[in-house]
Amino acid sequence: MDEESKSSLADRLSNALADSYALESELGRGGMGVVFSARDLKLKRRVAIKVLPPELAFRGEIRTRFLREAETAARLSHPNIVPIHAVGEANALVYFVMGFVDGESLAARLRRRERLPPEEVRRIMKETADALGLAHAMGVIHRDIKPDNILLEGTRRRVVVTDFGIAKALVGGGVGTLTGTGVVIGTPTYMSPEQAAGEKEIDARSDIYSLGLVAFEMLVGDPPFQAGTVPGILMKQITEPAPEVQRLRPDCPEDLGHTIMRCLEKNPDDRWPTSDALRRALENRVSVPYRRTAAAGSYRTRRPLEPRASGPPRSAGAPPLAVPAPRQRPSRRSSRDQLETSPGDGGEPPLVRRFRSHFATYVSVNGGLLLLNIVTGITSPWFLFVSIPWGIGVASRYGELWSAGYSWRDVVSRPPARDALPPPPGAGGGPARPVARLPEPKTDDFGRLAIQIRQMRGDRAAVAKIVGRLAPAERALLPDVQPTVDALLARAEELARTLNQMEGSVDQQTLDRLDQRIRALEAQDPEDLDPDAHRRLELLRRQREMLADLLHRRAKVEAQFESCVLAIQNVRFDLLRLRSAGVGAALGDLTSATQQARALSADVEAAIHAAGEIRQVLGKGTL
Repeated sequence: MDEESKSSLADRLSNALADSYALESELGRGGMGVVFSARDLKLKRRVAIKVLPPELAFRGEIRTRFLREAETAARLSHPNIVPIHAVGEANALVYFVMGFVDGESLAARLRRRERLPPEEVRRIMKETADALGLAHAMGVIHRDIKPDNILLEGTRRRVVVTDFGIAKALVGGGVGTLTGTGVVIGTPTYMSPEQAAGEKEIDARSDIYSLGLVAFEMLVGDPPFQAGTVPGILMKQITEPAPEVQRLRPDCPEDLGHTIMRCLEKNPDDRWPTSDALRRALENRVSVPYRRTAAAGSYRTRRPLEPRASGPPRSAGAPPLAVPAPRQRPSRRSSRDQLETSPGDGGEPPLVRRFRSHFATYVSVNGGLLLLNIVTGITSPWFLFVSIPWGIGVASRYGELWSAGYSWRDVVSRPPARDALPPPPGAGGGPARPVARLPEPKTDDFGRLAIQIRQMRGDRAAVAKIVGRLAPAERALLPDVQPTVDALLARAEELARTLNQMEGSVDQQTLDRLDQRIRALEAQDPEDLDPDAHRRLELLRRQREMLADLLHRRAKVEAQFESCVLAIQNVRFDLLRLRSAGVGAALGDLTSATQQARALSADVEAAIHAAGEIRQVLGKGTL
């Protein structure tokens, strides 16, 4: 795209959205769109606007899919996912408006540093997997996980994932690929084998493979598969096993290396089954070697490719594809050792699995001995000679488990095999508690904050449903969650009403008008000003100083309101983690989030008093 077409696209977009957004500059571009930074004129915030390239936007079926997938992605609400605020088309342009991320992409960071410290790689992987876990639970597959789509925000470099579902919008439907437009869909360097093989149906494990490729590059400095042509890269993705990351980065922790290598298994069944299982393995720092892809071509052998009519025939002189090497048959002993030390599909620590196996053996053997003792006559309970010493050993093992932070629930309840949102009412866990539905927030009450209030009410309803579906024993551990969320929502609504009532009285426009009046009086010759004009000038200056102070105090109050939105979100997502990972894995985070929400509720109470003081000043007609 030349400079003229660039400016033409920016001008067209600026004219189409002039009533709502003021375009500032171009942030970046790729095969799936051009991104501009802009100012939201109504909500007074910076946003990013992504526009579908004109060479794709003219095709009606692509426009429809793009809008549909963007609307689906807009349902994803997670601290590590870029929020989508609006989707639409205007002036023959298809666009969506998303949150502005003040930071850089992971790709830019890798260009500067090439390799990242292992612990930073672990954190980025964990936060990305957390975001993918929510998306996968809602049926959204990213399909284009790569460093350009992983953003690092602020000084803490919080991970924010962007472009959910957009790749599917461009490849879905009857067209299949867009080679006719000259645009490559997806990124071959970060494609999974099933994507490279052209399979139409892929699942969440494809994103896990792509995340493994990104993690490999963060540690080593280069992607694992490189070639001079796109077909060469795709062939390597399908046939070649990835190099051992620890051989190329010796200071990489062993568990992190094993976790990444399991992500890069060619067979989807051999990878981490879910993003949540991957995240738990990263958190627990427990991962051992999994089934390595035996040799090149193993994925092709499992799932052969259909011959393509458009592809050139393979020449007789071409080298044959690599044949899988014969696999050494494992011994019974080695199979047993692997069973005791390898992580389960849920990413459980071996300590929990070993105790569960030991306890199950204890119960079954002693149960059999008790039954035999009853049959032969219970007058002499000889089975106790076995069960008591053995029970002491079981108690000792449980002490180790307790010291490591686990409980009986972690032993009895296995983690789920799939990421999932809470089941619908009546499914599995019994009927959900009835949730009082709050009325739709009115713009007259909350003004521009009605959107956030609607989101908070939705999060509050989700929290109530999740808590209602917990087992009674689990619910007893969380007595303060629902009351804390309800109290915080009530205070946030009161704060939003107060802020809305200030709209038009304490804002930047009022301050600008005062500045204009002050400059007009100051521009006159002081000798020409009568005493009344001098008094007006002093009064305006005092009013200007007071208004600036009120604006500063109002900004602090608004910051407290934004904190309320995030606090309720954090409680909701920690509850989701608790349902999928178990109480032992997520109770600490949930308790911390609840305590923070309770403390924030007290801060908001003070903010409400501060807002009331501002209203009193306005009510006196001082300004």
